[in-house]
Amino acid sequence: MFHTALNFPGMQKSDKLKNKLEALPDKPGVYIFKDSRDEIIYVGKAKSLRSRVRSYFSCADDGRYQYPRLIASIRDLDIILTSDEVEALATEAALIKKHSPKYNVDLRDDKSFPYLMITREAFPRITLTRKLRTENADYYGPFTNARETRNVVRTLKGILQICDCNLPLIPEKIAKGKYKLCLDYHIGRCGGPCIGIVSESVYKKNIERFLAFLNGRHDKILKSMQEEMQKLAAELKFEDAAAIRDRLSAAQLFCNRQRKVSQKPVDRDGIGLAREDSYAAFSVIKVRGGRIVGQSPFHMERAAELDDAALMEAFLIRHYNLVDRIPPEVCIQNDIPGIESLALYLSGLAKRVITVKVPKRGEKKVLVLTAARNAEQLLLERRLMAEKRDFIPRSIKSMQEILNLPEPPLRIEAFDISNLQGSDSVASMVCFKDGKPKKSEYRIFKIKTVEGIDDFASIGEAVKRRYNRLKSEIEKENLQIGDNGKSETSFPDLVLIDGGKGQLSSAVKALDEIGLSDLPIVGLAKRLDEIFLPGQSESILLPRSSTALRLLQQVRDEAHRFAITRHRLLRGKRQIKSKLDNIPSVGLQRRQALLKKFGSLKRIAAADIDEIAETVGISRKLAEMIKINLNE
Repeated sequence: MFHTALNFPGMQKSDKLKNKLEALPDKPGVYIFKDSRDEIIYVGKAKSLRSRVRSYFSCADDGRYQYPRLIASIRDLDIILTSDEVEALATEAALIKKHSPKYNVDLRDDKSFPYLMITREAFPRITLTRKLRTENADYYGPFTNARETRNVVRTLKGILQICDCNLPLIPEKIAKGKYKLCLDYHIGRCGGPCIGIVSESVYKKNIERFLAFLNGRHDKILKSMQEEMQKLAAELKFEDAAAIRDRLSAAQLFCNRQRKVSQKPVDRDGIGLAREDSYAAFSVIKVRGGRIVGQSPFHMERAAELDDAALMEAFLIRHYNLVDRIPPEVCIQNDIPGIESLALYLSGLAKRVITVKVPKRGEKKVLVLTAARNAEQLLLERRLMAEKRDFIPRSIKSMQEILNLPEPPLRIEAFDISNLQGSDSVASMVCFKDGKPKKSEYRIFKIKTVEGIDDFASIGEAVKRRYNRLKSEIEKENLQIGDNGKSETSFPDLVLIDGGKGQLSSAVKALDEIGLSDLPIVGLAKRLDEIFLPGQSESILLPRSSTALRLLQQVRDEAHRFAITRHRLLRGKRQIKSKLDNIPSVGLQRRQALLKKFGSLKRIAAADIDEIAETVGISRKLAEMIKINLNE
């Protein structure tokens, strides 16, 4: 439903804001929304500021969960003009990082990510740190998976004989013999620079190898170690050659643990997305030198108001602003409008050409699918943790919030109708408890008062019969246990009707007639999965990622399945009974014997007379009569 220009319900615009909206230029830039306290609540970018910003105030709710709240909170607007869309991307990213606006998606803060610190000393030390100090050191990172990075660093230190101690290895002190060998040297994890066994040049060469290994350039390093081993062997330095051989074997074993996903030594990232309600999970799988070297998990909060493309774009901007090295290729799960501008922006960050692709086939597509599966796993882990913490499934809590229910809908009962051109009409009622089907509570109603095709009246009859009887059972149980007892029978927290306004109105009328007008009830239409509430003309459209919508769909589909199954069973029984009952001398026992032997009427009709006559209690004359009647 569209409204007049620059007029949105609930929106309070001052003359100052109206003037700003009228004066918006048709140029690229960044727009900043502020609330009544002059705080920044949203930052966005646009190719055309005039078109994009005015669209917020020219139409009704676009279906995003937080959209009406954002619009209602806007009291002022600032803009920053940029030379092009790429510069707008960079400016938006910087402002979001600085202000963390309330309605922008929230990527996990980079402060929690460790950096690799390599000191600038004669014999550099390698440590992981979460704080960037001003001391004499080089920093690499951040690394988004702390545990994995710590394990890799420890392994590589052992392979490349890099010391793990905190001794200030000054050449003068080493020459004076101020240090002693530690256990790491004796177990083969350190080359012993503290007593001069390893020279400064060799040690720094191993530091370079360490960084190359970390970036996935395995083959060159292995080849270099192989050549060094052969050179030492040729010089008859067999002990030194044997030491390098052992380290080379360890390095090869380390490389073999990393799954090879490309025949070429390529560097690329594969990014997968999974989302649920206002939460989004991302998985970045890193391929370096053609091998998977790690997987980094991320999550975003306040993601409900963005579609998948906007979420992916926001993630790429925020994520690659954190890391110090962007691979030449970034493979993503879904297409993004303006993907060329995004690639130019990333190229500007990396100071070299970066391509952003949505692969359709081949090893790149496999990489993205793997990342998507990892993101789904992150989503599952988060959901289980939330449910253990809250004791109520997230889908039920979300449903309570969206439908504004007084209690969490722990018990949901759903109704559906099934018939064939008005015959054998049945209504099904399924029950879900704590988000799971409770099949012992399923019910089926043969429609008695409605003739022909009338789903509205049929729904009304089923609802009235169900809750009239349930009301009587509750009243009777309360009388038996007295005022101090607690009835085990109760009304559902939510009634779901499979259908739109018509079916819902009929069900609401039935509840009013039996005095249960306060029972929460909604309708779910099949066509667009619109949710209808009593007394409201406009439907509610939830995003496909909503757990509440998925639960409602599951309940609705189960009611539909149960109705169809019982309708077919009832229709089948009627057809069997009418055809065999019309044959003289075929009673219950003979009918059961025939069906037991042949399985169906179709097989009986197709059988020979002699085969039918072999059935217990069936003579040849009766078999001929059965054959004639079934084939008429």
